[in-house]
Amino acid sequence: MDRTGIDLFMTFISPVPGRRPPRRSRWLCAATAASAVLALASPVPAAFAAVDDPADGEAATAVLAPANDGVLSASAPLTLTLSADNPTATALAAGEATFEFGTRALTTRGSLDSWLDSGAAAVPFDAVGESDVPEVAGQQSASVSVSVAPDDAALEDLEPGIYPVRVAYTTGDETLRARTVVVVPRTGEPTQRVGVIVPITAGPQTTGALGADVLRELTADGGALREQLDAVSGTDAILAVDPAIAASIRALGKSAPADAVAWLDELMSLPNERFALQYGDADLAAQVGAGAASPGRMTSFSAYLDAANFEVTTDAAGATPAPSPTPGQVALPSLDALFDVGADRDAVYWPATGTAGAETATALSAVTGTQDTPVTLLPSSLARSDAAAHATAGDADLLVYNEDLSGLLAQASTTGDATERASALAEYTARATLIDPAGPLLVTVDRANGRSEAELRDAIRGATALPGWTTTGLDGLLAADPASVRPVSVTPDADRVAVIKEFRAAQPGLSRIAGVLDDPSQLASSERATELQLLGNGWLGDPDGWDAAVQTQRERIATWTDGVALVPGGPITLAGTSAPLVFTVRNDLPWPARVDLLAAPNDARLVIESTTEVEIGAQQTSRVAIPVSALVGSGESSVDLKLRTPAGVEIGPTETINVSVRAEWEAVSIIILSVLVSVLLVFGVVRTVRRRRRMPVDA
Repeated sequence: MDRTGIDLFMTFISPVPGRRPPRRSRWLCAATAASAVLALASPVPAAFAAVDDPADGEAATAVLAPANDGVLSASAPLTLTLSADNPTATALAAGEATFEFGTRALTTRGSLDSWLDSGAAAVPFDAVGESDVPEVAGQQSASVSVSVAPDDAALEDLEPGIYPVRVAYTTGDETLRARTVVVVPRTGEPTQRVGVIVPITAGPQTTGALGADVLRELTADGGALREQLDAVSGTDAILAVDPAIAASIRALGKSAPADAVAWLDELMSLPNERFALQYGDADLAAQVGAGAASPGRMTSFSAYLDAANFEVTTDAAGATPAPSPTPGQVALPSLDALFDVGADRDAVYWPATGTAGAETATALSAVTGTQDTPVTLLPSSLARSDAAAHATAGDADLLVYNEDLSGLLAQASTTGDATERASALAEYTARATLIDPAGPLLVTVDRANGRSEAELRDAIRGATALPGWTTTGLDGLLAADPASVRPVSVTPDADRVAVIKEFRAAQPGLSRIAGVLDDPSQLASSERATELQLLGNGWLGDPDGWDAAVQTQRERIATWTDGVALVPGGPITLAGTSAPLVFTVRNDLPWPARVDLLAAPNDARLVIESTTEVEIGAQQTSRVAIPVSALVGSGESSVDLKLRTPAGVEIGPTETINVSVRAEWEAVSIIILSVLVSVLLVFGVVRTVRRRRRMPVDA
């Protein structure tokens, strides 16, 4: 860039005749007041205010962003911030940054795209500020800002619209360039409405319920759930809450971490409108693709309820508040109480962006047993991009969210650098300004793991604080007349569909083994919860981690399907007419088991008690003694052993134990023992008599 402020890489048009030249003294004063900040930084991700012609991923980069999400106030100064990042080991020399403001608005999406993507704009620019940039050491960043007074010539008498802004940062022989936009809002026009959906999720999980240690970490200061809750508090965001979080906290009863209990109390007290996601935020499209008529849901949570955590205790005065049960009794929470997230309506389905299309929406619209009409959220790329939020596709009721705007909010919510985040939000403001929907607009701050309170709150603020816009909830979005759309088809993830079918094929074996439990729903609820968590959308960004978690689940299913079985033993010798035969039964399940051991001899030589009830502790083995009688003679025989549930369902294969019958050994042993005893008695008597004869006679 030359000192006149003309960007040689941009299209330049001479100032409009009659326009006053810029008052350079004013922006020079502003530049003198520019601030510079040095901070440790990692390489920042690419933003729309990109650097022209970066050499490679290790090159220095610059980002330009306006304050106030890019909205120019008529009475406040315009603050522009340049952030220079140096990921290399070599310091960037001290340099100078020149800021310029476009004096003509960008009026179309095409012109906005052209400016942000390539820096091309048929617009004249006025210089509005200069600032010295200090040396930027390796692996560090520097930020400088200029403040442009509202009565500066470049800002006076601006018509409402979107204005391009650029900066040239010269360091040594290198010039870095960045660009952004500023919006002059319209006034006196009808207010438009926007709904903003924000997910509250715990991220990828490998267990069916979140344990106490996991919840303690997530809900403590700095934890992911604490950051999310603090970010949405005080906003008008519509919350999409994973009910697995609430259920996991409530299932722990009085052993739940204090931070988790406080977190849940705060969530339930928020006035925000909300709906429940699927358990674990499970992948809806994959379930439909695997042939499910409706999304999987939890029908029990008994695997995670410990009665000891729900015993009724007395209060400080020594009495239980009426009408509570008496002390010592157990009051387990109901399924509805466990999963309550304070939803304003049920049957709201939000598949992960890009995973679901027409087939999923059609299938979900047919779900029955709900209080409200099913509604499916789809991105605008799969429907008409110019449609308002409320739409229909045949019998399917849809809420269509603007994917481009939602993508910018997601980018802002996951960007740690404040200047990068401000850049994304300035673009959001500009693109939202060009939208003229027929009804309320819907956007989302899409799912992401590990974002901070500041990142998420800034994204929500940027979405809800647009000039001339007010927020609305689900009812307001659905109250608008729907537009008719034809969503495109989207093929569900083949790997996830295959895993669902694999889990489904394992259900008969798991159901069979569950019969050994006093409460079979313990095993069923544990498996269902774990499988839904593994289908969680939080895993979409970690395919390797997901593969490992699924393999672990495969191994657990194999272990549990064969969880109660006989321990094979070697041949047994029955030395007598009657004796107990001892066998071992193992239980690899985490719950106590009860089975019937059936024994059947393969010939009439043996008489065996046919059925023996066996109780085995959790993850223990139990030895079982079965009385056996041998009727005649000796020889080789065998006994067939099998296990059944108390309901009579066979589990595991039949085990055959070879038995060597030696019934005469008992009689022979008795004779031999009798002879030995007799010999010993005779020997003792003879020895005693001989000793007496040798004794001397008294005088």
